[in-house]
Amino acid sequence: MAPRRYALSGNQNAGATVTILTISGTAAVRPAVYYITQGFSATPADNAVNMQVIRHTNDGTGTATTPQALDSGDPAASATGVVNHSIEPTYTANATMLSYSCNTRANYQFYSSPGGELVGPATALSGFGVRFVVVSGGTQLSECCLQYFE
Repeated sequence: MAPRRYALSGNQNAGATVTILTISGTAAVRPAVYYITQGFSATPADNAVNMQVIRHTNDGTGTATTPQALDSGDPAASATGVVNHSIEPTYTANATMLSYSCNTRANYQFYSSPGGELVGPATALSGFGVRFVVVSGGTQLSECCLQYFE
């Protein structure tokens, strides 16, 4: 039987050390991220951003969002998501799982190879955050979606 697959989406205006979204597991579920896409919905401009997918031990404070099953026959997700953070997550030092730079004129996509997924810990409120590290200019709205399995 194939693993249950889910999608989680969020958006955030670009800003240094600002989180777009977080995904967190439970004591029984370890989310395994296999796909991330990110783009910018504002008028195109030549600005660059550096992004990180980094482990966190607390998903911060924001708006809870429910991951959506990619197969409508699957049950509700056990992992949880947070967007629109008013308090940033507690990130683990030196625990960057993925770092990438992109221009706001183009979309970015990450596909893991089979077995190369980013796997979170089996700990409540712990998982991954997608955040801006450096923004060269502008505050364009960025849309991000990640897909994972449990």
